[in-house]
Amino acid sequence: MAGQQRGIQTVDLSGEILHLICGSPKSLSLSEIAEALGLAPGSAYKYLISLQRTGLLKRNESTLEFEAGALSLRLGIAKINHNEVVAQSRQLLMQIAEKHEVNVFTSLWSDLNGPTVVFYKEFAGFFNLGFRLGNKMALSTATGRLFAAYKSVQAEENLSLQKAFQQEHEQFLNADFQRSLADIRTLGYSDLIDTPTPGISSYAVPVFNAMGQISFAITAFAKTQYLSPEKIQQILAELKAAARDLQENSHA
Repeated sequence: MAGQQRGIQTVDLSGEILHLICGSPKSLSLSEIAEALGLAPGSAYKYLISLQRTGLLKRNESTLEFEAGALSLRLGIAKINHNEVVAQSRQLLMQIAEKHEVNVFTSLWSDLNGPTVVFYKEFAGFFNLGFRLGNKMALSTATGRLFAAYKSVQAEENLSLQKAFQQEHEQFLNADFQRSLADIRTLGYSDLIDTPTPGISSYAVPVFNAMGQISFAITAFAKTQYLSPEKIQQILAELKAAARDLQENSHA
């Protein structure tokens, strides 16, 4: 193409592979990738192994299919951190965290990874929970249940829910679990007391986009013994106020 600078063909092709895999709602096999890009399986495999070594891709040990790796996730988080609304959530959450001495984080939905932590700040002490940026929040957490509650009412989101919570998906068939999701939608927040980690309580509130769909979640957690009923109500009120501010700014 006229005016287009020359690049490195192998890098261009690697980019096409990453674009294909990251845009797929499911992991892809070697044959699927090769066929989609018009490559011989042997040639495609060499690219996939190199991308796997860099951390841009990972291979499922059970299915031998390829999906986005840890480095791809870190690149995505770096991009997200430049989002103005996410940046504002950091400011609002840090105020709540410092005022009430709780730990806080922001998480976004990833079709590949599910609820993913993109900001985390400790103010209530380090609890040795293995918590870090890029963590996937399981269905057993307040944040995971929050996303499940709001995404499960949207038929088009069912596939991404099944993928994100593949190992826990049987819970969706449980009537009590479905009632708990309905309660979350009624209350406008998700909370878990002393679970999944004993002695830790967490509170998650949704932030919606212009279409009324959950965009991301803001969560606070601390040791249960330090959270009086009055303090919990204050934290929830301020989380909800922050969510409203973020929602309004995301529409501006």
